[in-house]
Amino acid sequence: MNYLAHLFLSPHDEDWHLGSLLGDFVKGPIDTQLETVHSQNVINGIRLHRKIDTFSDQSTIFKRSAGRINPAYKRYSKILIDMYFDHIIAKNWSQLHAANLSEFSHYVYQVVLKDRPENPCHFRRISRLIISEDWFGTYTSIEGITRQIERLGSRLKRGNALLGGASDLADQFNDFEADFFDFIEEAESFTKEYTKELESGQSSY
Repeated sequence: MNYLAHLFLSPHDEDWHLGSLLGDFVKGPIDTQLETVHSQNVINGIRLHRKIDTFSDQSTIFKRSAGRINPAYKRYSKILIDMYFDHIIAKNWSQLHAANLSEFSHYVYQVVLKDRPENPCHFRRISRLIISEDWFGTYTSIEGITRQIERLGSRLKRGNALLGGASDLADQFNDFEADFFDFIEEAESFTKEYTKELESGQSSY
């Protein structure tokens, strides 16, 4: 899943939310050194992020959605579905979350993404971009998510393999939206159960 979906699925807590984003930037095992740097709920958020990614990879609904991607982009289908789903969750945010998207984005930008010296340098750089360019606000439009997909593609080794990568989203929007709502229902149920495990200290994933 991409940034906004991870934030949506996380418990509404600053440290959990931070961990849900750090999951893409903190690699390797969660060891005692990492635990001395971050709070328990940041660590829990990282664990939750990893578990959600594993859940997504194994989801038949997610695979069904990835199967809709043009074969020319098949190698990057998981990345594209992650981005497509962030567009769909942003577009439908008001029916999924108590706060509107601008209020939630403001909270994330000001509270969760504040510059903490213990965070990885790459994450801190990306955080500044997310805030200055209002990524979550841009996710609401096809044009905005297209820019984000193609920006992501520009960082790939073999040129920009994601140019035009949003075309399937526009052409099959209703199908991808139906997939998303099927998926997010299962993901919310899964996340609630795993969050309980983390809060009770029963998981060491």
